[in-house]
Amino acid sequence: MRNWIYTSFILTLLSIVFSTLAVGQIVQPERVEIEIDNNSDNYVVVSAEERGLMLFRETDARQKNGTRLWEFIYYDTDLNEKWKRSYELNSLLSLRGYDYDRGQLCILFQKGQYQDKALEMINLEVASGDTAYHFIRRIVPVNLEFFEIIGQTVVLGGNVNYRPVVVHYDMLMRKINVLPGIYQENGEIIDIIPNKRDNTFDVLIAEITPEKVKTVTLKAYDQYSNLLQSAPLKPQGRRNLLDAQVTEFDGQKQFLAGTYGPKRSRYSRGLFVATLSPSGEQQMRYYSYADLENFFGYMRERREERVKRRLEKKKQEGRKIRLNYRMVVHELIADGDKYIMLGEAYYPKYNSYYYSGFGGYGSYRNNNMYFDGYRYTHAIAVCFDKKGELLWDHAFKLDNAKSMQLKQLVHVNSQEDRVVLMYSFDGEITSKVIQDNGQVEDVATSEVALPRPEDEVRKNDKEVFGIQKWYDEYFYVHGTQDIRSVASSGFSSSRKVFFINKVAYN
Repeated sequence: MRNWIYTSFILTLLSIVFSTLAVGQIVQPERVEIEIDNNSDNYVVVSAEERGLMLFRETDARQKNGTRLWEFIYYDTDLNEKWKRSYELNSLLSLRGYDYDRGQLCILFQKGQYQDKALEMINLEVASGDTAYHFIRRIVPVNLEFFEIIGQTVVLGGNVNYRPVVVHYDMLMRKINVLPGIYQENGEIIDIIPNKRDNTFDVLIAEITPEKVKTVTLKAYDQYSNLLQSAPLKPQGRRNLLDAQVTEFDGQKQFLAGTYGPKRSRYSRGLFVATLSPSGEQQMRYYSYADLENFFGYMRERREERVKRRLEKKKQEGRKIRLNYRMVVHELIADGDKYIMLGEAYYPKYNSYYYSGFGGYGSYRNNNMYFDGYRYTHAIAVCFDKKGELLWDHAFKLDNAKSMQLKQLVHVNSQEDRVVLMYSFDGEITSKVIQDNGQVEDVATSEVALPRPEDEVRKNDKEVFGIQKWYDEYFYVHGTQDIRSVASSGFSSSRKVFFINKVAYN
């Protein structure tokens, strides 16, 4: 394996060329490549924010004592390698989760997939590479779905017998306990959100009320697992609250935004916004998808116009408008006196396969269905003021991008007077820049920059490709590529690489 690190001068020059050809100013000042073979596992890339990036993966190197080597690489923000190490771990361990917080990376492992097995965790100091080992026994057999670290606290979330459970582990005292007030009859965890400002954390739970209405409950805890607040939202009418995200507590109130839909339905029909005070006082507003000016902006222009005309006709005739979408809410960002919500519309895709055979009564043919991943149609960015008034909304076309996991594809970066949305898929990076007043400043598309002019991409691994928010105005795009290079002499060579490009909208 070889590392290829290229100077920022060459890549900046290439970025200028790409930006000139493209609509806007997507720049890619740095790139790092790690040459891999066809059987290598891909690296997990974790943002260490302004400290850089951490990469790790399980290798094929098995030791005589039965352990297996895990490789770790630390890069600074200029993608210079700072250190590279291998750690021996039990070969029966499988990766269950990871999280970064203020200089430390925690990686969670488990022997097998059984819920009653103990967890093992490595706490790694990014700057030095020093590690501490933790053995976390299971006091309840949790089917894990969430893993967060807040200071010296580890929070594990999941379900036991289809009921939500959150476990708190103190890394200093090495003590574990189950959080109070979570284990409900009819509920599931939406998300666990750490608040770095005061080392508290919020747990968002979707649950069914005695009136058979689905709502969202916010439970706030301090770093010692004490319950600070438990506040179920109170939806109006026959609306179900399906999904939500929450901002940090600003000393006066918290702001929540999510999706709502009709009773007994998984589909959403619009967005809700709510403010919540420590005393439990709350105010809520609702916006149908038909109320959003640019919700259908991902469609072709003529189709968008037809849809809007039909909706306007229904409004004039006083008919109900029922739009049904599967929408997952990924982020809710506090930006001064505004709040920006990011969601993505998707649908599960199923395909059929047939097989024929012979039985006691002759031949037969069966049709079996299998899950073929999620398809994403578009993302939406919606901006509200502190009163919940809708300021602007925009759509981001995703071209039916496919993923086997329901993960976030579009990432948002709020800057001084604009919001930058970034999306990367199949070798391209697309950005949409929205001004503070809601006007679109620019839409730009650029190919993922390669290190040399003679390089040519033969294949992008679409499932691995992705972009993540990094620090300040920067993102990073990563994935695997098969690259072919043709020298001036006519000699060609090929390589398969795992790459990371530093990206920004300049």
